[in-house]
Amino acid sequence: MISRYLGPRTGLAITAVMAAALFSAAAWADGPGYTYIGASYEWTDVKYGVNPGVDPNFNFGTLEGVNVDASLGILNWMHIAGQAFSGDCLNCGTDENGGQFDQDFTGYKIGLGFNLSLDLIGLNEDTDVVLRGNFIDVDMDSQTQGSITDDGWSGEALVRSQISDRAEVLVGYEYQDIGQISNSDVLVGLGYQVGAGVTLTASAIVFDNDTGFDLGIRWYFGKLMFGDRDSIVR
Repeated sequence: MISRYLGPRTGLAITAVMAAALFSAAAWADGPGYTYIGASYEWTDVKYGVNPGVDPNFNFGTLEGVNVDASLGILNWMHIAGQAFSGDCLNCGTDENGGQFDQDFTGYKIGLGFNLSLDLIGLNEDTDVVLRGNFIDVDMDSQTQGSITDDGWSGEALVRSQISDRAEVLVGYEYQDIGQISNSDVLVGLGYQVGAGVTLTASAIVFDNDTGFDLGIRWYFGKLMFGDRDSIVR
């Protein structure tokens, strides 16, 4: 069983910075959106709970590839969200002469989430607590075990805050359980809207000895589709 947790010094520093960003602005824009589609490129040591960097069967390799993300607001407090990943496990394969080569890694997750504004308890109306449960499926080749296909689940707890009319910050935690593998991630992220709902995104996975980084673009189109709201039903 694999488990990775945030180191204490790193965790305290990141939590302090993100908490300050979440609550320092005096003037707030509309809250975070939950109807969008996006794409990004990710470099990471772990994906959907699978961590080849600690597995000699995969030559302690790393992962990189493309994510496609989508979310749809159903109610103003509930959404469905999904992500598909297609990439490579770098240097994870070994040929008959002992040489290393890249292997395919694909996977997806889809889940139901609840986005609860802090305005419900009299606090900032543009900061949400997000709770989400996901189904996960992964497929990766192994030099000794053939193709590994497995599925499982993850649970997420996030805080998303719109700190200006263009900028959003995110901090959260995700636990994944895939077959015999379990993994814990701490997530931090930033978004900056450049116009017409188009937002540039950057996010990171931070845990004990491993890291992940993601750069992408996202289009929020809820208000364009539903009028003055971000969900199918207000």
